[in-house]
Amino acid sequence: MRRTVLSLAPLPADFVKLLIEQTPGVPEFEVVNARNMSEDQIRHAMAEADAVLADYTFEKRVTSDMIGSARALKLIQQPGPIDLDACRSRGIRVANTAAPNPVSVAEHTLACGLCLLRNLFHAHVATRLGEWSQTSVRPADLKGKIWGIVGLGRTGREVARRLRAFEVRHVLYHDVLRPTPLAEQELGVEYAMLSDLLGRSDVVSIHAALTPQTRNMIDSQALASMKCSAILINVARHELVDEHALAQAISEGRIAGAAMDVFSEEPLGPYHPLMDVESDRLLLTPHMAGISDRSEDGIITQAAANIARVLRGEEPEFLVT
Repeated sequence: MRRTVLSLAPLPADFVKLLIEQTPGVPEFEVVNARNMSEDQIRHAMAEADAVLADYTFEKRVTSDMIGSARALKLIQQPGPIDLDACRSRGIRVANTAAPNPVSVAEHTLACGLCLLRNLFHAHVATRLGEWSQTSVRPADLKGKIWGIVGLGRTGREVARRLRAFEVRHVLYHDVLRPTPLAEQELGVEYAMLSDLLGRSDVVSIHAALTPQTRNMIDSQALASMKCSAILINVARHELVDEHALAQAISEGRIAGAAMDVFSEEPLGPYHPLMDVESDRLLLTPHMAGISDRSEDGIITQAAANIARVLRGEEPEFLVT
């Protein structure tokens, strides 16, 4: 029986089909381009779909009504705005893509840290308003600071490599999987328990995987253990940080700033707790850390390969639900 892939991405159906067919042994299928369909039309089309390629531009949402109409749907491939709770209730698999370019995420991480340390957002807004706040911006140097890395996987290691050029005092890391002493020496990192890392670091960047142990690892207690001058950066998974606790900590000045690239609601709605924070010390970016001129092609290729796995009757990789 011919299978159907519904594409919400801004790509021609023929191109999506070609990408999926790069994987050998894919059975006969068609790609339906739903980019210009109304929500009601998408709902009807999803009833017959075996797989959905979500919209990585975040313009087309996959709603609970659409998911409720699905009869044969086996996979929704992210990135894209998807009602995950509705997928879980229907037993529909949702998969992400592995970061194809940890360098992009590492560079984004350092850019956020430098922006907050140098107080660039405040300086930009003030200057545009006609204020010349040269002496009141109070920027800080990264040199001599302590940077804490939570999760020393591919991205965490790329961050560590780049920090060496900034002459930081220490790069602490916490990970359940410790590298060899030689690898630690080559990366210039020092192991620390999470509580010690949070208490000593001037900048903390999160790169950990989501597990039952790491869920909400940065909660109100963890935030309270950080320096009041410290900065938190999360470019990993939103579930690692308690967003309500972070919003309160920023609002009350209990930490100096934060940068967030991942959220429990994407795109961000007006009632998200971080949207209520009126502070130029909170930097919000639209889940873009892994996206660059080099990485976007890799994301689409990985997504197509994952859809091909499902069409062949195999388990998809990088599951979210």
